[in-house]
Amino acid sequence: MDPRVLLAAWANENDEWVRYIVGGVIQGGVALTDAQVDRGYEFFRQEKGLDGRTFPPAAPLALDVSLDETAPALEITKLSEVQGVNALVPGGVIEPHSRLTIIYGENGTGKTGYARIFKALAQSRTDDDILGDINAEATGSTSARLNYTLGGTENELAWEGDHGVAPFTRMFIFDNPSVNYHVDGDLDYVYVPASLALFNHVSAAIRGVQDRIDGRINALSGGTSGLLTRFPRESSVYTDVETLGAATSLEELKAKADWDPNIEDRLETLRRAVSALQGDNLRTQIQTLHREARIQAQGLEIAEGLRSFDTAKYNELLDRRTQLSSDYETFRKELFAAASLPAEPEETWQNFVVAADAYRRHLVEVGAHDADHCLYCRQTLEAPARDLLAKYSSYLEDKISTDLGEVNSELRGMAVGVQGLARPEVEAFLAEQEAHGETPTYGVALATVVETRQGLYQTMIDATPFDSDLQGAVAESSESLSEAHVATTAKVTELQTHAADQVAALTEKKTELAELTAAAELGRAWTTIGSRVRDAKEADQLTLLKRGFRGLLRGLTDLAKEASDQLINQNFEGLFLEECKALRAPELTVEFRGRDGQPRRRKTLSTESKPSLVLSEGEQKVLAIADFLAEASLAGITAPVIFDDPVSSLDHRRVKEVAERLTLLAQNNQVIVFTHDILFATTLYALAERPENLAYFEISDAGGKGNVTRGTHPAADSIGNIRGDINRTIQAAKATEGQAQIALIKHAYSRMRAFCEVFAEQDLLAGVSRRFEPNIRIGSLSNIKVDKLSDAIETVNGIFEVACGFTEAHSQPLPTLGVAPTIEGLEADWATLQECRSTYRTGG
Repeated sequence: MDPRVLLAAWANENDEWVRYIVGGVIQGGVALTDAQVDRGYEFFRQEKGLDGRTFPPAAPLALDVSLDETAPALEITKLSEVQGVNALVPGGVIEPHSRLTIIYGENGTGKTGYARIFKALAQSRTDDDILGDINAEATGSTSARLNYTLGGTENELAWEGDHGVAPFTRMFIFDNPSVNYHVDGDLDYVYVPASLALFNHVSAAIRGVQDRIDGRINALSGGTSGLLTRFPRESSVYTDVETLGAATSLEELKAKADWDPNIEDRLETLRRAVSALQGDNLRTQIQTLHREARIQAQGLEIAEGLRSFDTAKYNELLDRRTQLSSDYETFRKELFAAASLPAEPEETWQNFVVAADAYRRHLVEVGAHDADHCLYCRQTLEAPARDLLAKYSSYLEDKISTDLGEVNSELRGMAVGVQGLARPEVEAFLAEQEAHGETPTYGVALATVVETRQGLYQTMIDATPFDSDLQGAVAESSESLSEAHVATTAKVTELQTHAADQVAALTEKKTELAELTAAAELGRAWTTIGSRVRDAKEADQLTLLKRGFRGLLRGLTDLAKEASDQLINQNFEGLFLEECKALRAPELTVEFRGRDGQPRRRKTLSTESKPSLVLSEGEQKVLAIADFLAEASLAGITAPVIFDDPVSSLDHRRVKEVAERLTLLAQNNQVIVFTHDILFATTLYALAERPENLAYFEISDAGGKGNVTRGTHPAADSIGNIRGDINRTIQAAKATEGQAQIALIKHAYSRMRAFCEVFAEQDLLAGVSRRFEPNIRIGSLSNIKVDKLSDAIETVNGIFEVACGFTEAHSQPLPTLGVAPTIEGLEADWATLQECRSTYRTGG
């Protein structure tokens, strides 16, 4: 059955929009355009009730078609003007034969560059980027000129390095990198009949509709962020707008809208009320009173500290320090009267003594003190110095100094306490009041307390007695501050109560304003809100409908598998088994797997292992060739088949079998073979039977890589070319003399030696054993002329021995080194050898 009939029957069992797509694909035979897919999507929407119906019903599809898909024959007639391909030199010309073309070249001579051109044109499985000459400073663009015929019409292509150029994409190319694809890979078919390609086109169109559904869903799911910003977050409607979707009840939401035409007046009234409540200065008053209460409390702290200050103790300590200082000075003078000090001992000197003692204690702690040497100059201490140090110790350990230190410590402690009563915030407050010319009722009392503390502290700094009545000075101020603090605290409490009532009223009005604002916005944005909800419902419906696409595509894939199994797999399997038999390839199983409507194949052994893990390299190669040839034959070959070194790693028997298969293929198709194997090349040449059935080219690196030379056959000696070389050499020898003539005569004898070998191989042994063939031609034994063989062998042996005596390839004994050949002897030997061959061949 025609796959198009299967496809039409499947479409008739599905939705109308599917029939529209399938009908368009079958009618056009190609993939649908974007505009056609858009129309298919519109058909889908109308059929599913998403849009109003304007399309007429899609009638069931009915087809009566034929399977003729023959493509016009493609034949390459000339490749020339190659530029920028690897390191190939310009000027190479290859004119392939319509049947077999052999392109021979040793490794590294450049033949791969020409093969890469064909791979790029065909965009084969192993097609790579073509590089220029990597050793050149600058390379030009990649280009070449191709002459070809298509359906018998001559054409020309100016190729500029493009990959996949029609109609050359129909060419089949086999090379070593493709072996793994053909052996282990899950291969798509290079050739897919046009009717099977329709399944791919239908699949692509359905996926195009699916993509448009996805795009529509994304567009419908744009979110509500822009709309949401119009609604107060604190309103009850905010959550409703935030969660707008398919489940939203428009009736319930509409009930929350306020449609009053005078709603702006109501909103303005609420805004004024909120502004008035927010602008009340209660909060400022409370903050001011809080600060005053804090200032008053700090003033009371200062007053309390001053009232607890012990003035009598301070004065007593001051007197005691004066007495101790006098006693200490007298003690110091008497102690060091005989010490010959440079000046009277005073504070600077005392600091020196204290510092030295601290250094001494440090040395004792680290175990480095030496009592017999001076701490500073390190000289040995004499008796007078020791006495002076003893006095220093006595001075430092004196009781008077200890008592004096304790008194000073107490006085410092009292001063620190008075300093700690300072309150910067209070002092800053008084400065502010003075700057503004304002004095609160408690201001005088506060200033009195601060000034009293400052006066007391200054007295202690000056170390003078304090004679004022401190407690009496701050008692009245303390009482005044206390009364003011009580009054201020009460006022704060009163204002806070009023503020709480005001906050409640403000909160109520704000809530009322937010709700009314949201209700008004609902009315203004109702058209947008309704559209958003309808979009969400459509997105949900599309999401639900899209779930059916998976089953739809799966059904299409199954149908494509069925069609490809009928049209491709069953045919391929038969062709593949035939090729395997012809090439003695290993037996294995071909599995056919389809995905997304694409036919594919895989080969496995009975162990379900990959063939590459079990088979030898040679077995893999012939298996790959069998797969390649089966795939090419499946299409009905109408384009060149190209092989790039197909017999590397093959033994001589398989080389011949591959050569036989390629020669058979070339009988009805253009076959181009690149090879570096001379045995393979000569085997192909021999199997071609007649030179007019093939074209032979040699690629060399003489003068640069890729130098192309056209030949008639693979390089091998023949009777004809050796005879011509000898005759020309004899004529050249006759035209000269001396050493030059002797050298030419020796060269002629060397070629006569080769003539003997070819005569023996081709004529005496009738080609039973050829040097370039691994096999023995038993069937040619009957061609050997046994009755003439003995005489011929005697003649050939004699002349062969003479030739060996003169050839430069052999080292000669001393007696013969001085014997020079003559032109007469050369001509006589050459005539004898030719007569011997003529007699043997003609039987005369």
